Amino acid sequence: MSVRDSAIKVFVDCPDFSNGCDIDFFRTEITFVNYTQNPQDAEVHILITTQQTGGGGTAYTITFIGQHRFAGKADTLHYNAPPAQAADDARRGVKGVLELGLVSYAATTPLGDRLHVSYDAPHGAAAVVHDPWNYWVFSASVNGNLSGQQSFHNGFAFGSFSANRTTEQWKFSLSVNYNYNESDFKLPVDDTLGNEIGTETVASISRGYGWNGLIVKSVGRHWGIGAVGLLSNSTFSNQKLWYRFAPAVEYDFFPYSQSTRQLVTLHYEVGASRYHYYEQTLYGKTQQTLFDQTLTLAATVKQTWGSVNASVQGATYLYDLRKNHLTFFGSTSLNLYRGLSFQLSGNVSLQHDQLSIPLAGATAQEILLQQHQLASSFSYFAFFGLSFNFGSIFNNVVNYHFGSSGGGIIMMM
Repeated sequence: MSVRDSAIKVFVDCPDFSNGCDIDFFRTEITFVNYTQNPQDAEVHILITTQQTGGGGTAYTITFIGQHRFAGKADTLHYNAPPAQAADDARRGVKGVLELGLVSYAATTPLGDRLHVSYDAPHGAAAVVHDPWNYWVFSASVNGNLSGQQSFHNGFAFGSFSANRTTEQWKFSLSVNYNYNESDFKLPVDDTLGNEIGTETVASISRGYGWNGLIVKSVGRHWGIGAVGLLSNSTFSNQKLWYRFAPAVEYDFFPYSQSTRQLVTLHYEVGASRYHYYEQTLYGKTQQTLFDQTLTLAATVKQTWGSVNASVQGATYLYDLRKNHLTFFGSTSLNLYRGLSFQLSGNVSLQHDQLSIPLAGATAQEILLQQHQLASSFSYFAFFGLSFNFGSIFNNVVNYHFGSSGGGIIMMM
């Protein structure tokens, strides 16, 4: 058994998904504990909750709940983030509190002798920890919803299953999913004189399923090689069956160990696809095999002034380079001045590779109900926002009175 095997097992629980709760960052920075996927396996369950303070900041309550050999032991610490604090500052503040709270637990283990002001990791600190699941993590979910009124009904169902294994040298991922969406509309029917004589029901149904697989091998500090595969069915896209396999290579201009702060990657893949269509396409095809290539440049930066995510992706079919698409994506959150922040995100896609559009086109009903993909040479989406907080920055009081409406608001007019 290695020294690392004796480290305490912790589960970090962040139900609020706040800026200060970056679990990947914690895993990278706090290395004297072992992280578990399930709370039942943890010796310390860390619950991080947030409340807005009177000054517009965020109050973090970090509760350390002992389990198993630490059963009955519990500690609560706090971190107060001022208004408009950068996401990087918030997560570093929470990380510092986590380190302080975990010291009393880690001190009782053989790693206690290695704890100082900073952690003096043994040689090969990231060595394999003995794991009966061999690092495999599985997830399954089934969900759905129903809504409607007298003239409209909608039902949606979705199910998925995934299996993932991540180590420093290898990454495996497999997922399957199925979705079904049905909407029924009751429309009035008139006679030749314009008098309503009844109703008719118009149904809009879309469904699909998919399988995605990924395997990646780390090669040094900057390179990764692997392959991706998929199998898909979609009535909306006129794809009865689409399966694809693509070897890929990726280069990170910064070492992957710095990916929580900065990540700039160049990703290239060459793939082979087989298509089977529900209806004959604009190009007279009911099935075809095509080869394609994709190049993606992506960047992520997190600093005290804010964060930026950007990418540009170009793809083309090899048999005709004119069949291509080019997509730009970007998002940013900038701290312009004390309390003043700006958010922007969006994407633009120039597309000339819609090979599955049906030859018969779409009826007016199908267009309005969005039952089929429509031909278009471009698409876009944009979001922007500006916020400003001012006033007291020293009010760290949390007041729970009238904090919850119990699931709804009643308005009397």
